[in-house]
Amino acid sequence: MMRLPLSPHDTVLSAALRFILELTALFAIGAAFGVVNFLISVFAIALFNARGDKRFKGIEVSGPIRLMVEVVITLMGIYGALLVFGTLWAGIFGAVWVGYLFLARERLLWLARGMREKE
Repeated sequence: MMRLPLSPHDTVLSAALRFILELTALFAIGAAFGVVNFLISVFAIALFNARGDKRFKGIEVSGPIRLMVEVVITLMGIYGALLVFGTLWAGIFGAVWVGYLFLARERLLWLARGMREKE
């Protein structure tokens, strides 16, 4: 798989899918929970980054914290989709996210380990 130059643990496909899922989650959060929660989510996903994951540093946090930010925003997005668009769209969103978890497993495990290289 082709790697991104800004993250050694990301592929083009997994990064693109993560971007689409984040946008979808943010849209659903805004639709279900309002502008304030949308803005909080945007700032959280943009500002808190793990060292070595992206070129833009923002506020450096540990890998597990970055992973938690991503998971919480995605789960809020799935729940928001459920509230606003119903079970079908929430189910589709959840299924695509599970596919993303498989595609991005190298990056996700790297973050969960605290950004240590494979031992």
